[in-house]
This record gives sequence, C-alpha cells and structure tokens, in this order.
Amino acid sequence: MRFFAKVVTALLVGCFTAAGADQTKSELGKLFNALRESENLVEMSQIQNKIWAHWYELPRNARPLQSIFDQGVKALQSGQAQHAITQFSEVIDAAPAFAEAWNRRATTYFVLGDFESSLMDIRQTLILEPRHFGALSGLSMIFETTEQYERAIRAEQQLLRLMPNNKLIEKRILRLQEKALKSRI
Repeated sequence: MRFFAKVVTALLVGCFTAAGADQTKSELGKLFNALRESENLVEMSQIQNKIWAHWYELPRNARPLQSIFDQGVKALQSGQAQHAITQFSEVIDAAPAFAEAWNRRATTYFVLGDFESSLMDIRQTLILEPRHFGALSGLSMIFETTEQYERAIRAEQQLLRLMPNNKLIEKRILRLQEKALKSRI
C-alpha cells in the first residue's frame, strides 16, 4: 500500500528536481536584505516569520505534497517523531529541492537525538538554501550539545552575517566562547 501511495504521489506531482522550490522566490532576496539591515529585534523576528512563511510553502508544481508536509509538521509538534520522519521523507523523495522538508526532518532527528542524521539533513538544507537561519541555528545547537564549541561558534558567525545587528547572536557567540575556553582547561 505504501508503495502505491508513493507512485500515485509521484504521478500527481511529476518530477521536482528542476522545480523552482520555496527558497527561490524573488521576495526572499528583499526580505534577507531587510533582515541584514534591521537593527530592531522585533522587526527581525517579523521578517524571519515572513521568510518562514515562504519556506513553508511547497513550490507551485509540488503543491499536492503540501498536505503530507503539513501532516509531518503536526506530527513533529505533537511528539510523533517517527511519523514526522516518514512524512518528511515522502516529501523529500518526491520534491528533493524543497529545503524546508530537509530542515524539518533534521529537526525531528535532533529531537530524537540522532545528531548524525540531523547533520546530514542540515547539510542538504544549506546546499539548497545557504541562508537558512533555522538550519544554521540547529547546526550550532548540535555542535554545542556535542561540546564542539568552535564549530558552534562558526555556525553562529554565519548567522551573524545574515543578521549583523542581532545582539542575541553576539551574546550567544560570547557564551560559546566561554564554554570553549572552559573546555580547554
């Protein structure tokens, strides 16, 4: 039955490898410029929410997969991690250029403590959308959790390039630098 569902989904949506995925919307460039220029944390959060809204939506030719993706998000939010992985994997199989499916599956793997799988999906997310601040934040959290503080700092520095006026990122880098120093003692 599962095989049949995948075949039907593939027939409904076609091939997505060349599709203009979520991260290619022209509005995103303007939003990232605004994020880079903003000096107000509330405004930055509002801009990030607008970016997330774009990232959340599958490309037009992959819209039949939106309900599957939405089910994965709901499963993740309700603590049904294995179901979430199944849903996100189905979307990834049919629409591999959709960065947010990779990111959400990475988040799910993180929740399960499977950092290796999470890192692989974060890597793919960042290949598809190098400005993905959610994936960069997740990368930093994994490195901090595994006491790889220098790598966590580098991930935070990448975030700071996206939001150079974000004082919270600056503070996080300082905290990570303190942890790195203490770990060497």
